[in-house]
Amino acid sequence: MARAALKTSGKLAYPYGRANSDEEILAAVLNALYYCSGVPQQRLRVSVRRGHTVLSGVVQQEFERSLAEQAAASSPGVVEVVNEITLES
Repeated sequence: MARAALKTSGKLAYPYGRANSDEEILAAVLNALYYCSGVPQQRLRVSVRRGHTVLSGVVQQEFERSLAEQAAASSPGVVEVVNEITLES
C-alpha cells in the first residue's frame, strides 16, 4: 500500500493517524538544511529519535548555528531541536 501525505499547516499529516517516522523526519531536516543557503550542511550531523532532533558539528559563525536550528525546527515531524553545534575557534 502506498503512503499518502497531505500538507496541512506546515506539517505532514498521514491517514489513520500515522506519525512521521524518524527516517522521514531526518530526510525532511536534511532537505531543509540543504536548501538553507547560510548553512554549511556538509559540516553538520543530524540524528533523530521519536521526533527529537540533535544537531552537531562545527560552524564558523553564530548565524550559521542559528539558521541550522531554525531550519530543523521548521521541518515536519520535529518535536524538539537540541543544538549541539559549536563555533570554530
